[in-house]
Amino acid sequence: MRTRTEFVERAVEAYVEELREAHVVVVKEWKPAEARQAMLRYLKGRRATYVTDIAEALGMDLDLAFQVARTLAKEGKVVE
Repeated sequence: MRTRTEFVERAVEAYVEELREAHVVVVKEWKPAEARQAMLRYLKGRRATYVTDIAEALGMDLDLAFQVARTLAKEGKVVE
C-alpha cells in the first residue's frame, strides 16, 4: 500500500509533466475581415488542418476562428 506522501509525490510529478508539455497562446485582437484574410493565407498550400491549430498559430480567439471557418465553408473557400 502506498503512503499518502507517495500518492502526493506521484500526483505532483504528473502535474509537472503536463506543464512541461503545455504552452501559452497569446490571443490577439482580430477584426473579422482581417481574421478571414489571415486564415486564407494560413491555409494556402496546406491540404488540411484543424481550426484549433489555425487559431493557435495565428493567435486567434477560438470562437472567431470557428466563425470565420464556417463562413469560408459556406462560401466554398474551404471544405469541412
